[in-house]
Amino acid sequence: MAYFINATIELMEEIGIENLTIRKVAERAKYNSATLYNYFDSLDELEMFASVKCLNEYVKTSQIKYSEGKSMREWYLGEWRCFCEQAFRHPRIYNFLFFSPLGETNMTEIFRRYYEIFPQEKVEEIEEYEEFMANGDFYKRNQMLLTKVLQEKEYNLTDKEISELNEMSILIFRGMLETMRIDKNKPTLAQAVHRTVQYLENTLRVYHLV
Repeated sequence: MAYFINATIELMEEIGIENLTIRKVAERAKYNSATLYNYFDSLDELEMFASVKCLNEYVKTSQIKYSEGKSMREWYLGEWRCFCEQAFRHPRIYNFLFFSPLGETNMTEIFRRYYEIFPQEKVEEIEEYEEFMANGDFYKRNQMLLTKVLQEKEYNLTDKEISELNEMSILIFRGMLETMRIDKNKPTLAQAVHRTVQYLENTLRVYHLV
């Protein structure tokens, strides 16, 4: 399984998810396609396992655990900056991981199985992320986290306002992710992160959170 996952990661970076095939992965791993199907049900499942590896750098730099002592602006924008820096480096992978049907429904199980295969890659913070990832789709997970921090900092936003802030933030991020994924004239990584965080800061102003 490790040979196939590593081969898939290499090819995702070289040619993109959309150009992956079972044959190409098997050739890179130096096994035949029939052997691959002994371990994975489909190419989609194999792509999901490979995508998890790209989350490790984000987990290491994330601000999720460090909201205490920070203002809402510092924590919220810091967290999004960390996420954008990694996501815009790998836009195809992050789009697949967070916005595909397979990613939404199987994230927890994929995490568990991946770190059984690669235990040396499991960082200390991953257990908190496994719990975080288990709660619904991307919108629901982020709203859960946002609600928690707003309550800790004693901001009196209604559920409707929290939902609106969450949706606006994700739509801003997803729009730039799509630009980085398909636009031939896409901005640089630094430009994309800066613009996204700037737009996200504007959403905080709407709710007087800066």
